[in-house]
Amino acid sequence: MQRRWWVSRVMLGTMALGTLVLGTAVLLAGCQSLPGWGSDPLRAEPVVKSVHEPDCEGDSCANVNAVYLRFPDSPPLSAELERRLFGLASGLSDSPDGNAIGQATSFDVFADQVFAASRSARRSVPEMPGFEADLKAEVVADHDDLLVIELDGYLYSGGAHGMPLTSYMVIERDTQRVVDLDDMLLPGQRPAYEAALERAHRRWLQTDQASGLSELQWPFTTSDNAAPLNEGLAIKYQVYDLAPYAVGQPTLMIPYAELEGVVKPQYLP
Repeated sequence: MQRRWWVSRVMLGTMALGTLVLGTAVLLAGCQSLPGWGSDPLRAEPVVKSVHEPDCEGDSCANVNAVYLRFPDSPPLSAELERRLFGLASGLSDSPDGNAIGQATSFDVFADQVFAASRSARRSVPEMPGFEADLKAEVVADHDDLLVIELDGYLYSGGAHGMPLTSYMVIERDTQRVVDLDDMLLPGQRPAYEAALERAHRRWLQTDQASGLSELQWPFTTSDNAAPLNEGLAIKYQVYDLAPYAVGQPTLMIPYAELEGVVKPQYLP
């Protein structure tokens, strides 16, 4: 009789424990579904789009391709990323109605502007190859409450080669605010930043990438296209800024040790 009573207590205890575990799981699942529980406000989803110039056949037709990101929980950031990404094409050409390419705020509008510019070019030069626009946005760093996105574009509008363009988009996680170099610098420290950048340029001149360059022909120039990466503050230049096209897009790196007292502490690791 005692044995049956002991077994019953064990079974009841096991059932109670199972009920407790199940209840805890349900509670956790419910909490995780609440806003802000385990969610990432900067959660990004890929966007892949590609379109060929409509009603056009042959090699003279334009193509537009884009692989970028959107933030489902932050539509304003998604819109800002698109504005900046399509803005890379601002120097490509002018559409017939006078609106500069690169002012678009959606992929479809941007593609229509590229197609209009390509058709206009063909009317002037029938043998003109079709325009090409390839855009990409990807996360290159995620640290210290900062999300860094690199925006890349390759734009061809005739001539010997296309034009690569790169811009950084730095987002503060806690505020979901896009910040630029002026936001990161301490007041009055731009001269110190430019001095550190010039030292980085002198180091770059010693690399294989810069081999044979004449400083007189390609002098140092400053840039605000900066991104706080894991290894230091990266400053990306466009082609022709510091070197001829064949050299590509130089990246100057400033170690964080040189930026103490220059950059605000929250942007230093």
